[in-house]
Amino acid sequence: MSNNLPTAAFTLHSSFSPLLPLYHTFLLDQFGVIHNGSESLHGAVNCIELMNKQQKKMAILSNTSSPSHVAKKRLVKYGLREELFAGGLVSSGEECAKYIRQHYCGGVSSEDGNNAKKALWLTWKESEKQNPMQFLTHCEEGSGAIIDVATSVDEADFILLHGSEVWRRCRDVDPSSSSSGQEDNVVVDLKFLYDEDYTVVDEVLQEAAKKGLPMICANPDLIVGLPNGVVGNMPGKIANRYETMMGGKVHNFGKPNLRHFHSCLENLGMKFDVNSNIDGVAHVGDSLHHDIVGANAAGIDSIFVLGGIHAKELDLSATGCDGNSGIVIVDSRDPGREEEGKSYVTKAELIAKLNVMFEEAGVYPTHVVPSLSLGADV
Repeated sequence: MSNNLPTAAFTLHSSFSPLLPLYHTFLLDQFGVIHNGSESLHGAVNCIELMNKQQKKMAILSNTSSPSHVAKKRLVKYGLREELFAGGLVSSGEECAKYIRQHYCGGVSSEDGNNAKKALWLTWKESEKQNPMQFLTHCEEGSGAIIDVATSVDEADFILLHGSEVWRRCRDVDPSSSSSGQEDNVVVDLKFLYDEDYTVVDEVLQEAAKKGLPMICANPDLIVGLPNGVVGNMPGKIANRYETMMGGKVHNFGKPNLRHFHSCLENLGMKFDVNSNIDGVAHVGDSLHHDIVGANAAGIDSIFVLGGIHAKELDLSATGCDGNSGIVIVDSRDPGREEEGKSYVTKAELIAKLNVMFEEAGVYPTHVVPSLSLGADV
């Protein structure tokens, strides 16, 4: 582990442009930096294209619970080409799937002769964006074994925390079951993603803790910024609750774990000393607790994006898709020239706010920018 400890020295920039000459390699977060789950954020694609033109090495380092190859295929939706990223896309879902394949698909027979380990499966609803079965089969890939899905806590061997939307109690869901009302018996709405209702979650977790079930968390994020300013409650909140309030054992994958960062560097063909700082590389992210903490621990410079999940906490406008919202850093305010929908903030005021936030969190980034955008500097 690196000796790179948090420091109160950070540099505030009005755009991403001044950072380009400082690094040869950028590890990029997805949500809140490149896109919002539906569209690319303003300026992000142009910035990435310029990095490519300047022959910067890039990789995406994400806490998405999707397998890497699935998440990578979605890049075209945001106006990005897969070949832009020499290091590919390293997802927490991919690291989680490898672990499950190794530890729960070993073909160890149960008393009834069935090789299948049973998972208490908390996941996402089936949709155009989410395909839970695709993740489950990816976990099993090449193992010769299957993971069965427990219908109750009592018959489960472990908790697979893939998503925070539903408790799915079967592998296959009949598409016609939703209209007949039968789906409620096999896909239970947790009422957590949007409402943060712990009623169903706590009932399941308490039973699981009594049984001593280990939890495997594919996405340790706590919250995510969704389109139209909606904040989603993520699996990390459930994992934290299981571990801290109920004494459960949790295996988290993704940032801020060092292995997640090291996998990304290995994909880029980089040689590095895990006990030393890594020069010329920066990680760009919007989460203090996952992106910045993880980068600091890995000995990598960090670039904190203001217009992501912490924007509301700082009383700032989150980065939008059309350029009509976001953060503008100025030397002094001139209300008569300010555009509606954007947050105008002076450098002095913002630095004061950030110092308070960073001190409370116990972590400081190397640089701070409004967004992954070149701004007016290019």
